Amino acid sequence: MFRALRLGASLLVVAMVTTGCFAGSAAGGDDGARLRVVLPFPPAQGLSPWGDDALLLTRLGVAEPLVDLDQAGSPVPGLAESWTRTGDTTWRIHLRAGVKFHNGAVLTAADAANALTKAGAASPVPRALKGVGLVAVAEGDRDLVITTAKPDPVLPQRLSSPNLVILAPSAYRPDRVDPAGAATGPFVLKSPVKDVATLDAFAGYWAGAPRSPGVDVRFVPDGTTRASTLRAGEADVVYALPVAASVDPQRVLGVPLPRTVSLHLNTAKAPFADAGLRAAVRAAVDPATLARGVYEGQADAARGIYGPASPWAPPQRELAPVPTPAAPAGQKIVLATYGDRAELPEVGSVVAETLRAKGFVVEQVVRAYSLLEPDLLAGKFDAVISSRSYLLDTGDPFAYLGTDLTCKGGYNLSGLCDRTIDTTITESAALADPKARVAAALKIEADVLATGALIPLVHERARIGVAAGVADVPADVYERHLITKGTHRS
Repeated sequence: MFRALRLGASLLVVAMVTTGCFAGSAAGGDDGARLRVVLPFPPAQGLSPWGDDALLLTRLGVAEPLVDLDQAGSPVPGLAESWTRTGDTTWRIHLRAGVKFHNGAVLTAADAANALTKAGAASPVPRALKGVGLVAVAEGDRDLVITTAKPDPVLPQRLSSPNLVILAPSAYRPDRVDPAGAATGPFVLKSPVKDVATLDAFAGYWAGAPRSPGVDVRFVPDGTTRASTLRAGEADVVYALPVAASVDPQRVLGVPLPRTVSLHLNTAKAPFADAGLRAAVRAAVDPATLARGVYEGQADAARGIYGPASPWAPPQRELAPVPTPAAPAGQKIVLATYGDRAELPEVGSVVAETLRAKGFVVEQVVRAYSLLEPDLLAGKFDAVISSRSYLLDTGDPFAYLGTDLTCKGGYNLSGLCDRTIDTTITESAALADPKARVAAALKIEADVLATGALIPLVHERARIGVAAGVADVPADVYERHLITKGTHRS
């Protein structure tokens, strides 16, 4: 049934796969070894590093932040070689020697301070810096002193955010930020980016020359069309394959993500101000059915907010019970989701049918996310199904907990306002000990789920199509790296 629903929807899309859709650049070496990459969406903000386009810069190996994250979420060196906390609100960052920008200039601490200062002054300010009060000052060519308005035990993780990539001073123009020729990654952005992008290898890359002479990128929003480019041999790496895509399983790299599809119940107004009705929804919804059916076993049924991408979250952890379910008795609700992620409308349909069977009267709303977001944030729906990373920006759950689950959180789709939970989140975010932070995050998870305001459904996996002969495509749980200096095809 699930596949039939998707196939029916796919008939609305006209596939436009044509042979020779990638045009290589002569720069960088033999065109036969250039990588052909297909991504879902083109830049929406002119490749500004201060918005969502920043992920394109890191995924394609164009730009880099000072710090990176390992798979467990711990900070590891990037453009910074090391860091030391020298006081409650002060850190010293030591840069690598000999790092060059694509324009040939050598990276200095003054350049790094300039990039962080520009990000902090951006409007809107990047999420990773919101409320941090970061001040960066160069001391010599390779040392950077950073102070924050209050103690920040996860500053190194914060500096890993793609929004905080370091660009040369020439990138920061009065009306925009232009990373072309001004970044430090293994590939240089050569062409204006619209439906395609051309990147050439950067021979002066600090970690060694890339194995591929270049990357040619197409942006293809339709998932069926993206999958077709892989099957037709027209692409080497295809990001975000739909679950229903007919692709050889051996050509799919599946990566568990710290991303959860959840059902948010709007506690700020009737009917889900009633804890009993929230409990009725939680009792009715079966995450395992959604994982097996809609996702065809290519997602993990959610037991809590945190999933298998986070080794610090025990899979069999105990969660607090919810109140006794109330009888829906024909209660009318409006359930909303967005179609930008291929599986969400079908998740919405399955959840709606389940709730109707329990006595709710459900009206469904499906729109493009850009059209839905204003009403989502205004709390106009009774229930919302969304996909959200719980390790926003810093690889640390407290950024997500603060924005999504506190009274003044900027993305609180459940309208949850519990002063005790707010206090716990605020106090726990200041903990310096990693084990104590994990314990606190798990307790907050249990407290939130006990309210019934948030019902985790499934933990998603990235599905990356990789053509035969292509090697070293990273399995990055943070979705920040796709093409690296080692990625190549024979």
